[in-house]
Amino acid sequence: MAQSGMLTRKFKEDELLSSLFIQSIYEENNFKNHIQKIETNILSNDSAGIISTIDEQFNKLYDEIPGAYTTDEESKCCRNINYYFDLLYSIIKSTDKLSNVNLKKVIAQIEQKWEKVPNISDINICKRETDLDSIRRRCILKHLHDLKIDKNFISSFPDDYKNYLGEKWNKIIRYINPNNKLYIKIENDFMGIIEQYNNFLESSDLICNTKLDDISTDDIKISTNLDSLMNSISLKKFTTKDPEKGCYNKNYIEILKIKASSIQRINNILSSGIIILGLSLILVLIFRFSPLRSLLRGCTKMKVEVDENMNEEIESELYDDFENERASISYHSVSH
Repeated sequence: MAQSGMLTRKFKEDELLSSLFIQSIYEENNFKNHIQKIETNILSNDSAGIISTIDEQFNKLYDEIPGAYTTDEESKCCRNINYYFDLLYSIIKSTDKLSNVNLKKVIAQIEQKWEKVPNISDINICKRETDLDSIRRRCILKHLHDLKIDKNFISSFPDDYKNYLGEKWNKIIRYINPNNKLYIKIENDFMGIIEQYNNFLESSDLICNTKLDDISTDDIKISTNLDSLMNSISLKKFTTKDPEKGCYNKNYIEILKIKASSIQRINNILSSGIIILGLSLILVLIFRFSPLRSLLRGCTKMKVEVDENMNEEIESELYDDFENERASISYHSVSH
């Protein structure tokens, strides 16, 4: 029981280190209210209202960015701003309430705002593609980074953080994985993860204390075919000198064990085959190049000669018996 007078710490989204970049909109549920306002305008097919709401929020964000990031934190800035853009994009693209014309107006406005993100020395660092796979990969990378940043909050508020993740990714997931059929594989020499896409984003279990900036887009595979992803897992990737410092989830480890076991069985079969083949070759060489061959040949020749002699003797005896029998018959015939 908590002692009287002790303060109970509560989970607050605006205190999360991963959300400080948009502190202005997380305060007092401003972010939720902001999204609800956009969704209300969508239902009314009010593109002007949507654009006005987005403009107001972008201005707040742009004012906050210069003081929130240093030059060496550009990648962090890009991940965080991209999350906001991806969220807006997902909400707007997944609706059927906006007319085609209004939809294009809103999308064009969002993309125009992105080009004006301040305090980024090279906008290509934050290059934002809007195809589904690009959004999916960005969400994966942001989630990994955020878990690492928020690990202390996660240990203190595991249930609250899990609920927070559900709200954080729900609207984006409805656009990028509406049927919940996607699986992901992340694999390199310090990381191995295979998981259902939605489960991955909604889980706080995988906190990777590795160099997440070293993950390339080629390390991330996304597919509806789980078997294909599992079959593509490579034992050669698991070569880190300090595997305990790597980041591997349970599914990936189990598949590695199965693949290693299968390879061991194949190696055992091959080893047995090689042993049998080796013994056969040794016997052939012994027979061909050792005195055993001459001995066997001599024995065989001797056996053939013995058999031939025996056959001749048997034939001779049969012939003699036959002649004697004829003589006996002749004698008896004359007597009579």
